[in-house]
Amino acid sequence: MFSKESSLVHSYKHGFNGFSAFLTEAEADSIAKLPGVVKVFRSKKLSLHTTRSWDFLDSFSGGPHIQLNSSSGSDVIVGVLDTGVWPESKSFDDAGMGPVPKRWKGVCDNSKITNHSHTIRCNKKIIGARSYGHSEVGSLYQNARDEEGHGTHTASTIAGSLVKDATFLTTLGKGVARGGHPSARLAIYRVCTPECESDNILAAFDDAIHDGVDILSLSLGGDPTGYDGDSISIGAFHAMQKGIFVSCSAGNGGPGFQTIENSAPWILTVGASTIDRKFSVDIKLGNSKTVQGIAMNPRRADISTLILGGDASSRSDRIGQASLCAGRFLDGKKVKGKIVLCKYSPGVASSSAIQRHLKELGASGVILGIENTTEAVSFLDLAGAAVTGSALDEINAYLKNSRNTTATISPAHTIIQTTPAPIIADFSSRGPDITNDGILKPDLVAPGADILAAWSPEQPINDYGKPMYTDFNIISGTSMACPHASAAAAFVKSRHPSWSPAAIKSALMTTARFLDNTKSPIKDYDGEEASPFVMGAGQIDPVAALSPGLVYDISPDEYTKFLCTMNYTRDQLELMTGKNLSCAPLDSYLDLNYPSIVVPIAQFGGPNSTKAVVNRKVTNVGAGKSVYNISVEAPAGVTVAVFPPQLRFKSVFQVLSFQIQFTVDSSKFEWGYGTLTWKSEKHSVRSVFILGLN
Repeated sequence: MFSKESSLVHSYKHGFNGFSAFLTEAEADSIAKLPGVVKVFRSKKLSLHTTRSWDFLDSFSGGPHIQLNSSSGSDVIVGVLDTGVWPESKSFDDAGMGPVPKRWKGVCDNSKITNHSHTIRCNKKIIGARSYGHSEVGSLYQNARDEEGHGTHTASTIAGSLVKDATFLTTLGKGVARGGHPSARLAIYRVCTPECESDNILAAFDDAIHDGVDILSLSLGGDPTGYDGDSISIGAFHAMQKGIFVSCSAGNGGPGFQTIENSAPWILTVGASTIDRKFSVDIKLGNSKTVQGIAMNPRRADISTLILGGDASSRSDRIGQASLCAGRFLDGKKVKGKIVLCKYSPGVASSSAIQRHLKELGASGVILGIENTTEAVSFLDLAGAAVTGSALDEINAYLKNSRNTTATISPAHTIIQTTPAPIIADFSSRGPDITNDGILKPDLVAPGADILAAWSPEQPINDYGKPMYTDFNIISGTSMACPHASAAAAFVKSRHPSWSPAAIKSALMTTARFLDNTKSPIKDYDGEEASPFVMGAGQIDPVAALSPGLVYDISPDEYTKFLCTMNYTRDQLELMTGKNLSCAPLDSYLDLNYPSIVVPIAQFGGPNSTKAVVNRKVTNVGAGKSVYNISVEAPAGVTVAVFPPQLRFKSVFQVLSFQIQFTVDSSKFEWGYGTLTWKSEKHSVRSVFILGLN
């Protein structure tokens, strides 16, 4: 049946039934027609989406969310699907940890190793390590050892042990590095070598389900597709059915809308925000004024002539291109020995490419003028900084109004407790979700800008010149936000081991912070108030999530009914659930018991005054006898009625239902958002809603 070129790659047998193999198009078509075959789809390449962050989150709750020398939560196992791990990092020291949980079935796989110095020796912190994929042919290591750095970074963010005096480039971010749940165990699944193949990801899900993980963290993703065509969505559904919580990065497609990835409702989708720390660079101008830039810059540029990139153009008709300091449009003679102010356009050239080009031309430094930025640019090859706002205006005014302009660039220094924080990172992907207009994504945000964590010493941190290596690196992305949320989920799981994945997600979402450290609404990167499209429910608060009061729970059967409501066929359902089921849909796809609410305008009826009804139910996980009253904040032109407006619970785990009726005056309203909050004497259970997407 198979050609000589075909070969089996993976056989999935624990969480779901199936296999991956090299096949010709004809073979794939032939297999798709066989009885019992639900679907055949091509394996796709997915993309990888960093001391202070946990202290910042704790500052909202008045203290640390962990007892640093406590073994609380040591039985929680977090699986990390990424580029692997560097096990010798101090962040994975297992000193003081108890025995590995007896339920653990995983392995520390070194079966492909021929050089024993590459062997991964698991301990009580890293209790399992597997590697996958035919891409390993081009990989230095044939096990789960990390040569990229990304997986080491995310794993240590989740559960890294305490490391004193951790720093980037000897001074930046110096402090105690730790994961969000240091007592948790780590199981490493190297699925990116460096490509992240979807068939490898499914194999890792399959093994992780068998091994006995409690949480799965994936800082990777791909272009959105239907749930049944996405390996992460399929794997996560099977994991959820086994009680495993799955957390994924939202993607780095921002600030554009409809860029969200990993948007299945059974996944926690995590966007990125800033923390209250910045790496400040003093730029002293020749007029004795000093402006502040932002950069990870270990270098100094002594007093030098300051020029605009456009003034160093090699051709009079290429001044615009020269102002961007990209390509071959700069005259080396005009640049040599000078500090150059460049307009920064990431779509034209990266900051590292600009540094490399200017260094080759003999420049002494570079200043990148950026409209908005929420992360520090690395200047590892040439002294420099990024400037925005009034600082950029000050430099431009000096250049315009002065002769013989000069500047000095100092090495960066660390400033903490900056305000406002958090701010939503500009790169963080945003909704609405093009896969399903009835689900709000991202679910929430977590620190993802300029995060310091452990790094692989195999991966240089610079792109040009003599390679620079470090044990800790500072990087940004929703890849860094996801492990913060994964650690928070592990923290909640350690205190509430019987809670379902949906209950944990609900606790994280309904207790999320929506105010920054100035007690103002959290802002987007451009200074505007962040909408739920941008930040979901808000910023995670691990301590508050321990005691949410009420949770919006969802069973695997209800997720299946949701898929039926989305008109999934029996074959599609079998692929997602692993079961041959008949469809029993919800009354409406809006009635999935999600902690947030989206009502597209198409769901309203009537030409003028329009109405829509949504149903929800909550489970009491607080005091046995408790009373909650509804509080509503609605945009202009919208009336919200909740029936009943009061919920009276008689016991723990009692479930009560309620209905929300939205009435919209379409002559005054296009779209908007608000909140529904159930309030008791001890708890506020907050849900965000958005109306009128299309």
